[in-house]
Amino acid sequence: MDRINRIDKTKYTEAQIKSIRMAYNALSDLAKSLVTNLYLLIDAENQVIYQNTVVKQAKLDANAFDLYMDTITRNSTTQEIARARSLYNNLAAEAKRHVTTLEKLVRLETMWNDPQYLELVYTYYPDYVHAVKPGAIVVEKPTYDPLYIPDDSIRTPSSMATKVPKTANWTQYETMTYQNGRYTTQITSTQVKNIADRNMRLKAGDVEIIIPTSEIQASTAAIGVALNITNNQLNIQFTEGNHAKTFSSYVEIRVPISTLKANASQIIERVTATGTSPASFKVDGSNFIIRTTSGGTFKSTTSDIRYTDIQNTAQGNAIRELAKRGITFNTTNRLVESYKQVNKLDAMTMIASALDLSGNSKSEYLDLENTKQSQLAQGLLEAGIMSGATSSRFNPTAPITKQEAAIIIANIYRYLNQDLSKGYNDLTSNYRDIANLSFEARQSISILEQFGVVDGTGAFNPTQTLSRGEFAELFYKALSAIDYL
Repeated sequence: MDRINRIDKTKYTEAQIKSIRMAYNALSDLAKSLVTNLYLLIDAENQVIYQNTVVKQAKLDANAFDLYMDTITRNSTTQEIARARSLYNNLAAEAKRHVTTLEKLVRLETMWNDPQYLELVYTYYPDYVHAVKPGAIVVEKPTYDPLYIPDDSIRTPSSMATKVPKTANWTQYETMTYQNGRYTTQITSTQVKNIADRNMRLKAGDVEIIIPTSEIQASTAAIGVALNITNNQLNIQFTEGNHAKTFSSYVEIRVPISTLKANASQIIERVTATGTSPASFKVDGSNFIIRTTSGGTFKSTTSDIRYTDIQNTAQGNAIRELAKRGITFNTTNRLVESYKQVNKLDAMTMIASALDLSGNSKSEYLDLENTKQSQLAQGLLEAGIMSGATSSRFNPTAPITKQEAAIIIANIYRYLNQDLSKGYNDLTSNYRDIANLSFEARQSISILEQFGVVDGTGAFNPTQTLSRGEFAELFYKALSAIDYL
């Protein structure tokens, strides 16, 4: 409790806060029950998450806008200045706070004494239009507008990009080189044209690969990508220097269904040393989109999940649609038994299957049956989605309540880099029975409302335990809300 009380959110690093969380997790259940200021630690952790997601992304977007504004001068056309205003208007509120060139944009927009800007004024500042007369627009200038517009096109030489695209779109495809039956390429930090470029598109024949570049910009070693398709299986490897590369964000691989000699009703699996495991994928028209953070071999196959007791209800439809993609509960027979109480092992199995998550090492949980379960639990722990009851006990048979499910889904959204700014900045909910919940629970429920996963009507019933069918429906809605499936 003393360590928690000494947390200073303005000075403590993420590592220091994580260290305190690990110390708390190592306590016995009895000791944890005596900690009365845990909410301060949770608040600090949420601040870290906020800084690492919303604020970090906002600063990237703001810096990208400032770099674009370096190309806008008094000689820019009306359309170019209008585009700059459009880019600014589309920034999130948090990003606008970090923009440093808004004053310059306003001055360029308010060049009232130049007739070619009157159309721009009439479009964006109708409140300033005093009258419309034949051949002219009479404008009342605001008091802050200077008649002289300083030429501050170049703020500081160090802030200028060597080449800033005039659009927020990505540069053209980088074509991979075909040699000896394999497409290969290397990506270096100098290939990233602009801080706004957060993905790089590669093209290998009919296959498209989208690489997240945020890690490449800070990388000293080149990122290597190699890909081939043999025996209707896609093989892809990522390297950094001489070592295998694992990305923090998903790499997306768009491969035509026909290339894998498959059909749209089939699923994608990852080939492992012991067999196969579900891969994260979706069908988009005539393509599979495979998501992965690491290299591997992927193949299409027909799902062998054939539940015989699926009801013709919303819950049944969710279970059916998830099963089509290899996302299933921890069952060994053809009965899903959707009325049964969902437990942590059920949820862990389903989430790990959907996100293709597995730890490289076994977890320290002693109450899991086998290595596979231990690796799945470790993967969810490392991703910040689910944790055990203690550092050594996962408690796999424990039921899951609605508020716990909400927290898990919010964690999934964070892991998938969804924009949660509204949930952070506007913590509101239409539910009236959640006021006494923890900040984390209230924020998570608010995020679910934001994405339309729950409708905010009636009571939320946060302590109610969920059945398998109810959890499947909630999980399916959550993934569908972000177009993940």
